[in-house]
Amino acid sequence: MTIELIGIIALLIGIVGIFCEPAFIVSVFFCSTLLGSAAAFTLPALGGTNIQPAHLLLGFLAFKLIGKGGPNSMKEGLAIGRPGFWLMLSLIWSVLSAYFLPRIFAGQTFVFPARTTGYSLPLEPATSNLTQSIYLVGDFACFILLYGYAATRIGRRAMENAALLCVALNLVFAALDLLTFFTGTAELLSFIRNANYGLLNDTELAGFKRIVGSFIEASSFGAMTLGYFAFSGKLWLEGVHPRLTLILAGLSFFALLFSTSTTAYLGLAAFLIVAYLQTIFNALRRPINPQALWFIVSMPIAAPLVMVAIALNDSSAIYVGGLLNDLVFNKMSTASGVERSSWNAQGLQNFIDTFGFGVGNGSMRASSFPVSVLASLGVIGALTVSLFLVTVFLSGLKGDDNPARSAYRNAAKYTCLAWLLAATVSGALVDLGLPFFAFAALACSPVASSFAASTGSTRVLSAESVAR
Repeated sequence: MTIELIGIIALLIGIVGIFCEPAFIVSVFFCSTLLGSAAAFTLPALGGTNIQPAHLLLGFLAFKLIGKGGPNSMKEGLAIGRPGFWLMLSLIWSVLSAYFLPRIFAGQTFVFPARTTGYSLPLEPATSNLTQSIYLVGDFACFILLYGYAATRIGRRAMENAALLCVALNLVFAALDLLTFFTGTAELLSFIRNANYGLLNDTELAGFKRIVGSFIEASSFGAMTLGYFAFSGKLWLEGVHPRLTLILAGLSFFALLFSTSTTAYLGLAAFLIVAYLQTIFNALRRPINPQALWFIVSMPIAAPLVMVAIALNDSSAIYVGGLLNDLVFNKMSTASGVERSSWNAQGLQNFIDTFGFGVGNGSMRASSFPVSVLASLGVIGALTVSLFLVTVFLSGLKGDDNPARSAYRNAAKYTCLAWLLAATVSGALVDLGLPFFAFAALACSPVASSFAASTGSTRVLSAESVAR
């Protein structure tokens, strides 16, 4: 095992977090999920597997939250029919599939390995079966820990603040990426760009520096920023801190545009359509605030005006047209597009060759999350994962007596939806990542829980509710 500088920093912060209030370690954990190109330490015995700072801090998060009496509320999250229950079943099946299916169907189908090689290989057990299973265990732990913590008003409030901080910090990393690139000082960020992935942090497209922020490539940055745009944008639509959330949403929107990422562009288009239709649906059912009304009225006007303005300027039309051709319309004819299409085609073939059981978690890669789930986990895994996602999005539909809490939950659901759309465009593996499950925990956080009473915090919670 090789420990890196960022790993030492994360370790020290985690130790400090043990002696601080839980809100501190929760905030640090949320922010650490941004370090997508960082490795706290590497494991040569597992093929040079990277352990990111967020996974290291997850251990400290578990120590702190379980020590505060969280297991009572965590058990509630595992009740039959709740999101945690379906996620637990997904995890169990994923782990079993990772061990048994590559052995049962060994040599009976070809796969593109999780660690891309550029060509397909006969199915066989690999270290990626183990590492991907470990990542899913971390995802489950992240969700259930934060679900239990969000059962208290104090905990939920801490998660809400941590999520907003995450949005702002992502923009800071984007600014640092641009600043260090144009000043020739990119090596200053090398301590958070030390993972043994193929880092694409200095590429340009159509005269733009492709923003990667703290991630390995523009596609990863674009996908994550899409979720943070959805979070801050939904909070603005709900009237929560409207000035702050408007600024964060606006900056995140421009960061998406300048990422020049196909994933970001396609995901943004799909998300805006869904968000617009839902806002109209909400307006038909109940009174809406000025922000939502402005969104409904301005979208049909602003979009055509922007397109007309671009079309009237020849240089702008040529530039934007070329950019869209490269990133969207002609993407499937590029080498990258052809390769990713072959991954998906082979993934569907894996599903057929294994009679719907899948090749096992970590055995293959695709270029679409649904294809990856079907090919890796088969019908059983697709069912449990789908039920988890459905219960997350349908939770809390009866509303909440506190509009601010309801707004944050809805914003977290928008975030998860945006990340799902991005993963549908380019998701390679079953693992959706720690950020998704952290926001999913906030999205389905319970309105009230016996956890508050079991920890003797009823009076504190009452005071907090009055304050809010």
